Amino acid sequence: QKRNIDSDFIAGVIQNFINSMQTIREAIPFMVKEEEFVVPIHEPPTKKWKRLGEDMQRHFALEVCDTIVSHAKERFSFTKHLISATLVQANFFRKHSRMFPGSALDTALEAYPFLDKAKLKTELSLIYENEEFHSCSGAVALFRVLMENNLQDIFTETVSLLNIVITTPMNTSESKRCFSTSNRIKVFLKNTLAQDRLNALAMLSIEKKLTQDIRDFNTKVIEKYAAQIHRREKFMYK
Repeated sequence: QKRNIDSDFIAGVIQNFINSMQTIREAIPFMVKEEEFVVPIHEPPTKKWKRLGEDMQRHFALEVCDTIVSHAKERFSFTKHLISATLVQANFFRKHSRMFPGSALDTALEAYPFLDKAKLKTELSLIYENEEFHSCSGAVALFRVLMENNLQDIFTETVSLLNIVITTPMNTSESKRCFSTSNRIKVFLKNTLAQDRLNALAMLSIEKKLTQDIRDFNTKVIEKYAAQIHRREKFMYK
């Protein structure tokens, strides 16, 4: 995996893939030929065999191509967060100290317009020029350094950007990147069981840090559970 991410390169690769799929789609009418399906001799005569005609084959092939193109456009419609992450990757700090990544900053502001551009640029410039921050292994490590040294009130915009980068699922080669949460999200999305109870438990597992920060969270859950009317057992007595 490459750490150096170029937004133009990403957009170009995606567009090339979509163009290739469009070329295949346009060639389908000339590729599809009616195929004859011969019933095997050893097969029982009672089994019914269906033959896909040329029109049906063409219809299925076009549908597959349209689905692939649609998913490609939808899944890769937002890639600005990948560019924004390069602003807080420590292995780029020495390079950024020589030439500030203005294009990456502009991309980050397009994705997250609530950030103060001037203040964020000043904060990042200070981080890039400070050798102590160069030893951070990634966004999580940089966030911990700022919090442990009580610098969150000074680097307010950087902390806001770090909160976004850390909590946004992305494919990255950064070490110690909380892959367990990423895996839980993937399993949750792949789960086909549409049950509210399972969805709630999965959400609690993914957002466990958020629930830990809520005061008396467990007590509130127990009280709400006990106050439900339609239960076999009564947990509250007057």
